[in-house]
Amino acid sequence: MNKKIVFFDIDGTLIECGQGMNRPLKSTVEAIKAIQKNGHLAVVATGRPMAFMPNFLLDLGFDGYITANGAQIQKKGQVLYSKQIEKETLTKAVDFFKKEDIDFILEGQQKAYFSTLSSEAAKRFFQTFLVPKENITENWELEHVKANKMVVVLKDETQLEKFKKVLGETFTFMKHPGESSYDVYFSDCTKADGIKIMLDHLNMDIKNTVAFGDGTNDIEMFQLVKTGIAMGNAKQTLKEEASFITEDVFSHGILEGLKKAGLL
Repeated sequence: MNKKIVFFDIDGTLIECGQGMNRPLKSTVEAIKAIQKNGHLAVVATGRPMAFMPNFLLDLGFDGYITANGAQIQKKGQVLYSKQIEKETLTKAVDFFKKEDIDFILEGQQKAYFSTLSSEAAKRFFQTFLVPKENITENWELEHVKANKMVVVLKDETQLEKFKKVLGETFTFMKHPGESSYDVYFSDCTKADGIKIMLDHLNMDIKNTVAFGDGTNDIEMFQLVKTGIAMGNAKQTLKEEASFITEDVFSHGILEGLKKAGLL
């Protein structure tokens, strides 16, 4: 048996908090444990930082984590790679946020630094992404902040274009579905880059890779891995890159996808 490594996106793939699915299906949990028992590796590949990782996902016992869209990679607690936003860039960003009265989050691995915890946008964010309360703060000093990416709540396209000019071309902006908020992350850090680092560390071949995803930030990952499995609820642009399409997140998509990939 060839040992495989399977990469799992979180939001829209393992769970879908925005539509009330706040825990993985029992079939998903059992399927992940089954492939691990069979000698394969299960690794998270997400836009979330570790600070936004709910305990119920940590308790599943994944073999590694690619977080912040590839800006941080770790295996069994060992950090293999970390890219943080430079203080000069953070300072320019925060100055812009204050001038424009923008809610924002600076996302780190241990802590997430909020502009405020009392705004409606912040409250929706907690509910949507099940952010562990112990990992967040609104009392912080910029000199002590360590952040891999940002979330910003923008009022309109004009504000978006202004902020893009502040940051330059170093960052990618991905809009949250149904919200006015955006993930802001390094353009040269993708889940695919994280996978390459993980494979190099494990001395594993790309031919033994499988990935599950649903969003546009999974495209590079699908273009890299041997088998890319799009959830039934995935964006059309991702489905076009997939090896095949499984059921949606509500309909045992992970279980069915692992079966079709020959891992169960």
